[in-house]
Amino acid sequence: MQNRIEFQVNYKQKSYIFANGSEAYIFHTGIYNEVDKKYGMKALLKYVSLTHDSYLVDDNRTPLGAFADFVAEKWKKAKRLDRHDLMIWFYESGGGLL
Repeated sequence: MQNRIEFQVNYKQKSYIFANGSEAYIFHTGIYNEVDKKYGMKALLKYVSLTHDSYLVDDNRTPLGAFADFVAEKWKKAKRLDRHDLMIWFYESGGGLL
């Protein structure tokens, strides 16, 4: 049996399980930025996935909080981009370290 850590978030009488603490953090940032209220829970979970996947493929030392805020604030456009294009947009906007 393999030891496995899971991160559980309880929100509005539902539980959400994440494999990484960073995903739970992004979920919280999405709630803070009202992604669920503006676009629904399905969009919030997609936001978590896209933001986390983009963060993982980045070669730079991306500030996760700033990146998660950026994606939440730009969600209408961000959700249509692939991971790499999203990171480029973030850096070109001045949000990153480049």
